[in-house]
Amino acid sequence: MSRRRWCDVGAVASAAAIFSAIALISCSAEEANHSTNPPNVRHDPQPAIESRPLALFIGDSYTAGNSSAESSYGCRAAVEMGWLCAVSAFGNTGYVSGGPANRWDDPYTGQSSSYSERIPHLAAKYDPAVVVLDGGRNDDFVSRKYAYDAMLMTIKEARRAWPEARIVVIRPRLLANPSDNAGMSDEFMERLLAEPGAQGVIFVDPVGSLADTDTSGLLAADGVHPNRLGEQRMTKALVESLRRHQMGSSP
Repeated sequence: MSRRRWCDVGAVASAAAIFSAIALISCSAEEANHSTNPPNVRHDPQPAIESRPLALFIGDSYTAGNSSAESSYGCRAAVEMGWLCAVSAFGNTGYVSGGPANRWDDPYTGQSSSYSERIPHLAAKYDPAVVVLDGGRNDDFVSRKYAYDAMLMTIKEARRAWPEARIVVIRPRLLANPSDNAGMSDEFMERLLAEPGAQGVIFVDPVGSLADTDTSGLLAADGVHPNRLGEQRMTKALVESLRRHQMGSSP
């Protein structure tokens, strides 16, 4: 993808605003209780927002979203699923891209990294219940064997870092042509799914569900990335895919 986008944030989608609102309401309620409620009245506390499971999205510029991580299609889907959301997304990166095969220096983010290279750093920061690997769109410059091995290694690294988490792999597609498999054919994905190292991994194909749809109105000016409406459609498709795998607020 030609457009350069980056993001590496722990985005607790809407959590900060919600938490602040809860804090203000709690303070007001406490003052009112002292003056109007008898001591024996019980008030059930609100559940802590931090008790919701965390979903960590690792990906590229599609994952980063148009404006902020909180408004990305992945984080919007996470909110609908009842999860908090963290995002590590850098434009032009992938399972291979950004790593040793074609590393580069970015003036804002420093040296590029592939997905597997980010995992140790992310594992030190997050304890997610769900890890979503969203990429492969930028890996068409290497052989399919190289891409296959890199995807499998990344899945294994994610499992090693977060053994209790559910791992989700999003099949790489571009919204401009949802039927294009980015060089990762059905056979490619079936072989990967059958690998012992991928046992228990959930494979979803949200953009593929739009293959019979005219997506021209869902694209940004660059003709590659989704616009706001496109992100909404991708959010809906991802939520539907996750729910088909019986994933919910308690993964």
